[in-house]
Amino acid sequence: MGEKGELAGFFQTYLNVEVAFHHLPRVRSTLSSFAPEWGKSIKWEFSRVLGTKELSAERFCDLTFVDFESDDELYAYLRKVYDYLFLDSGEVPVPPD
Repeated sequence: MGEKGELAGFFQTYLNVEVAFHHLPRVRSTLSSFAPEWGKSIKWEFSRVLGTKELSAERFCDLTFVDFESDDELYAYLRKVYDYLFLDSGEVPVPPD
């Protein structure tokens, strides 16, 4: 995942410690209604990162200030976020305290 990539910016803005705990439902509506092409791009890149697992828990923490103990925990969370944002999962994922 590139340093300045669109997904890195998305994580930094929408999955940071201040937003991820309380505003993920708003993020979902933004992705689907505000800018559909941008949402498609984020969905594609998010899916790619889930498949390649190129993002480390340490790098995610650098972007968001949300700390995971392992990459496995990070990817379990990211899968839930992806399902919530793009597959209409009803459960709002919550990052670790």
